[in-house]
Amino acid sequence: MTNKTIEEIAIDLQPLIAKHRREGEVNAQLNSEVVSAAGKAGMFRMFAPKEVGGLELTPSDAFRATVAISAADPAVGWYIVNSMAPCLFAAALPEAERNALFVEPDRNFGFSAVALAKATPVDGGYKLNGMWPVVTGCNDSLWCALAGIVQEGDKPRMLENGRPDVRMFLVPTEQLDIKLTWQHAAAMRGTGSNQATAKDVFVSEVLAHSPSSTTLIDRPLFRCPASLLTLPIFAAAAVGVLQGAIESACEEIKAKVSTRTGKTFRDQTETQLALANASAALRGIRAGSLEAFDKVWEKLKNGEAIPNALKAEMYSSAFYAGDVAREMVSLLYTKGSSAAFMEGHALERCLANIHAVVSAIDARRSFHHSAGLVMLGGDPLEAAF
Repeated sequence: MTNKTIEEIAIDLQPLIAKHRREGEVNAQLNSEVVSAAGKAGMFRMFAPKEVGGLELTPSDAFRATVAISAADPAVGWYIVNSMAPCLFAAALPEAERNALFVEPDRNFGFSAVALAKATPVDGGYKLNGMWPVVTGCNDSLWCALAGIVQEGDKPRMLENGRPDVRMFLVPTEQLDIKLTWQHAAAMRGTGSNQATAKDVFVSEVLAHSPSSTTLIDRPLFRCPASLLTLPIFAAAAVGVLQGAIESACEEIKAKVSTRTGKTFRDQTETQLALANASAALRGIRAGSLEAFDKVWEKLKNGEAIPNALKAEMYSSAFYAGDVAREMVSLLYTKGSSAAFMEGHALERCLANIHAVVSAIDARRSFHHSAGLVMLGGDPLEAAF
């Protein structure tokens, strides 16, 4: 047993992660020692039920740990946040299926929330057919959580709210055809987000998770829709990239002299201001996200419903964190030396990664728009809000 916090455990992993970071980028897949160490430390089961060895962390603690990991390598942080939703889904599974999902509890989950598959109802479940071009961590996973649309004939089945019946299907990775495509990626290459294809894969009804699935474990972490916790925590990866960029920029700038002015980069006022502003931005977006998570956690502990106004705080904090992190990392890149233009340089890596991270978050920008609408007294446009 250890008395360390999950954030301290994450910080202890940073040297190992940093050591193998470049290897992961070159191979388009994380080093196996890194994946194993992160798994044994519980990083992939932060939101899993205790019955299967899960940590059931508070969202704020999970956010802190993910930031620390992402500062060393956001690809590892991406494994973490992509494993969170399947962990939460486990609370809606009967014991046998839950245990099967965590037969090796230290493993990460493959994940794609893009509903590119068709699920045809059959006796006892669904036949799943489709292709997902980007499935994070699929090569290291035993299970993947993949989005698909339930069909009625040749059309999507519609729910009472007028939206398609979109579900997350829990599928053993061995039943998928994995094609190595991520070696051509320009950023976040260590995530090994390869292509997965399902061909007539049977998924039982109980493993086809929907927002209306009944939760069988009544504890705080499982008392709200998974998206309310998982979508905002993706911002932790962006915050971690900014933290890593500040650390790298400080080391870079301390030792460099401008060939144009003859002055050290450290003595240039614009560079000083850029670092000071980036540091202030880091503290601000981190604190804002943690404040929103803490408010939500208090509601969950007390068994209270989460009002839309508080959800708006959560989502707006997350998207703002991503946007500010992207702006600050881009600024730090311009203030570095010309060495930052070279492939593999720390700031070059941070620049590519932050744009990739925020681009992924952008896919759910409708939650950001809905947050603003709620603040103006309207109803959210996003059905999953």
